Amino acid sequence: MTVPMNIAGTSLPGGNPRRGAQADSELKVEGRKQPFRLLWGDLHNHNAVGYAKGSLERSIDLAREHLDFFAFTGHSAWHDMPKMPGDRHLKWVRGFEAHSKHWPKTKQLLREASGDDFVALLGYEWHSSRFGDFCIIHPDDDGELYLPDHADKLLDFAHHHGAFAIPHHVGYKQGWRGANWKYFRNETAPVVEIFSEHGCTETDRSPFPMIRHSNGGRSTANTIARQLKQGLRFGFVASSDDHLGYPGAHGEGVVGVWADGLSRESLFEALQARRTYAATGDRIQLETTLNGHPMGADVPFATDRQIDVRVVGQDSVSMVELVRNGRVIQRHFPEDEIDGPLQLPGSARLRFQYGWGPWAVLGLGRVCDWDVRLRVEGGRFTRAIPSYQTAPFDEDRRDRLRIVSPTELHLQSPTTRVESYGEDPTKSVSIEIDADENAVFIVELKQPIEKSYRVKLGDLIDDNLVEFTGVFTSESFIVQRLVAPEEYTATLHWNDRRKESDSADWYYVRVTQHNGQMAWSSPIWVG
Repeated sequence: MTVPMNIAGTSLPGGNPRRGAQADSELKVEGRKQPFRLLWGDLHNHNAVGYAKGSLERSIDLAREHLDFFAFTGHSAWHDMPKMPGDRHLKWVRGFEAHSKHWPKTKQLLREASGDDFVALLGYEWHSSRFGDFCIIHPDDDGELYLPDHADKLLDFAHHHGAFAIPHHVGYKQGWRGANWKYFRNETAPVVEIFSEHGCTETDRSPFPMIRHSNGGRSTANTIARQLKQGLRFGFVASSDDHLGYPGAHGEGVVGVWADGLSRESLFEALQARRTYAATGDRIQLETTLNGHPMGADVPFATDRQIDVRVVGQDSVSMVELVRNGRVIQRHFPEDEIDGPLQLPGSARLRFQYGWGPWAVLGLGRVCDWDVRLRVEGGRFTRAIPSYQTAPFDEDRRDRLRIVSPTELHLQSPTTRVESYGEDPTKSVSIEIDADENAVFIVELKQPIEKSYRVKLGDLIDDNLVEFTGVFTSESFIVQRLVAPEEYTATLHWNDRRKESDSADWYYVRVTQHNGQMAWSSPIWVG
């Protein structure tokens, strides 16, 4: 099913860790016999079918490797694009032409990519200086490429065809491709992008400022929090907006969806119901209900509200916050509840992080191909979650993680400093392990060198393992310290009591890990 994989139990054949059941990825909601499933995807990404890089075939292959679904949203039009110095705007013009010519083949490739274990959605991105940008997501695989010169025409088209028009990088100033909220329509935009490689638009003081592009910084008036205060209702999603053909690139944004199942129909129903949440990269599992109603719900007025939250982080969780009407009213710090060091035998998580290497700025940049066997003696792996970022860009290379058995994983993955996103030259695998302190974690390198490393789990309670593959400035890896379940999980029951008023209250949950990765649940409205 999802990248987080339950591989416990009997011996399993080799396979892709995205496929299989995640035992605890179920959201139980009052009045439903069957819980919802957690699915991971990317609703906004680019490649050379437009003005970015990489083939659509490569994007599909990469998405299938570590996502449950994705929507390809190629650059399609910018009717009020300004002319740029040196005719640089022709890059956009040529990209739009390439996208339009490729549209029939785009539909064919996405149609062929979908199956029982993966859904590829048809979409495109429409730019506007005046109205802001929208990602059109079609409910079928034969949608029209409609490119009008006004937002009302685009939204009318989306409504008529049952498509979504999802606003993104909304926090830019209006007139500079920030959202023009006068044209917001809830029926076509049940969700809004709160995070992407552009940055975070929750507020103008949120982490991840918008500094990577020429559109300027965040406009307070255009942020998510301001629109919620003014009464707009929409759920939250994150997507990468990656321009190197890598859907779901770590650190650029990914969306979690609580759906009935893995199908186009179930995904559209979940998006319409706003059972979605945004994550920056780490696949933080986040369940939120209010009086039994899930994230995204409209709840009748109730004086007493019970907010139930369950968090399963991919790494240690720093803080869980409950936001009501734009203000934090509850905070939980998991580390405050920990009494003493991690005790084994039991379950814990560790992260194998690899990359680093020579500086590109000194002309030493290169690509390192990693071929690694990760094994455990005296224990078993119960979950493996890869974190892949875009670099290196290469049409033929792939990141692949395969299950050999409950005691062995096989990782093949390239890293580089050259054009790495956020100047991060590393990738990683987060592993859940069930063992005692005498169990041994083994890193068996085939590339870039042939060498094995062994470390007792007991030694990883208070220290990590740092190793280099050669002399300075060679690549290196870290086996991070073990993370106890008490550090990466939280089950919370918060209560709030309110008097009835003319305006509704809205609540959402924000999660922050110690490594800076975050997640935001879609709001729940009461009244």
